[in-house]
Amino acid sequence: HEKESSIKEKIFDAISTLVTVDFFVVIALLVWFLAGIFCSAVLGNDAVQIAFNMNFERVTQPALGILMIGSVAGALGNKDEEE
Repeated sequence: HEKESSIKEKIFDAISTLVTVDFFVVIALLVWFLAGIFCSAVLGNDAVQIAFNMNFERVTQPALGILMIGSVAGALGNKDEEE
């Protein structure tokens, strides 16, 4: 039973690491988005915002999806540990 617990613990540790890294990727994407808004509104240059919009489906949506799925998996892992 300990071996099964050890494997499960390693899986949740890997998920935790992935979610942590992905969180910082999402924060970087947020900064990119805000920089695009700033450049568009203040500088009148839409290039940064257009670049963000062009990469939204390929980069931002998967990053957000990984973060949400990882959060749910982490919550389920914590629920199992409490029991």
